[in-house]
Amino acid sequence: MKVIIMWILSVSAALFAGYLYGKSCAETQIVEKKVEVIKYVAQKRAKIQAQPNARRDELLNLMRTGSL
Repeated sequence: MKVIIMWILSVSAALFAGYLYGKSCAETQIVEKKVEVIKYVAQKRAKIQAQPNARRDELLNLMRTGSL
C-alpha cells in the first residue's frame, strides 16, 4: 500500500516539475519574440526616418497601403 502511494506521489512530482520547466521555456520564447519584434520596429522606424520629409499625401498613401 505504501509503495503505491509513494509511486503516485513521485509521478505527480515529476509531472509538476515538467509543467514548471515547460512554463519557464515558454516564457523565454515569448520574451525572445518580443525582443525580435522591437528590433524589427526599430529598423523600420529608422528606415522611415532616414527618408526625406514626406508630404501629407505621401504619408496618407503609405498609411493606406499599410507601410506606415
